[in-house]
Amino acid sequence: MPLTHRVIVKAFKIFVKEMLKILWSRKTGKSHEIDTAYNTTLKDLHHDHLVRFYGACIEPNYCWLLTEYCPKGSLQDILENDQFKLDWMFRYSLMHDMVKGMCYLHNSELRSHGGLKSSNCVVDSRFVLKIADFGLRSLRNNHTNESNSGSDSYAYWKEFLWTAPELLRIRDPPPEGTQKGDVYSFAIIVHEIVTRQGPFYLGNVELLSPK
Repeated sequence: MPLTHRVIVKAFKIFVKEMLKILWSRKTGKSHEIDTAYNTTLKDLHHDHLVRFYGACIEPNYCWLLTEYCPKGSLQDILENDQFKLDWMFRYSLMHDMVKGMCYLHNSELRSHGGLKSSNCVVDSRFVLKIADFGLRSLRNNHTNESNSGSDSYAYWKEFLWTAPELLRIRDPPPEGTQKGDVYSFAIIVHEIVTRQGPFYLGNVELLSPK
């Protein structure tokens, strides 16, 4: 897991995530550093249902990503916390927020998310859902693989539960993913919201039956 911090800058709380900066290409053995122009593209993305990206603090081997802070935590946290009572109106609202955020992202320069899951959908103080961890997919994927190293690790394989089958079949899938892959990930998250269980849960099939 990347190191994360909550800090206050000019009376605003922001979220800071420490990541490995240098990525090594398996094919060429060369390193790839963060593209400053791409960093600017992320900062230009503004939407009510995307986590605001403020920038990156870059050091020789590490970088810190500075983003908007959402105090209610991730959607996954809320779904797993029985203290949160989720009526159907609230569940529909969460799904609708996610749809609006992803539609904007798919029409932006990024074109896709590539790593959408319930743990990177976060909820702000007004219970508005916002999508996080978009962009810099090569960096994020590299850091996740380093953190969950070992193909026998549950944490390693769990990351693939939201990945579309057609991408799992590819030896080197595009790090930025695809729009169709994002739709598959969205469907898995909807399943989580409906059942309040993890991906592929089928214990109470009545919840999944059309009324």
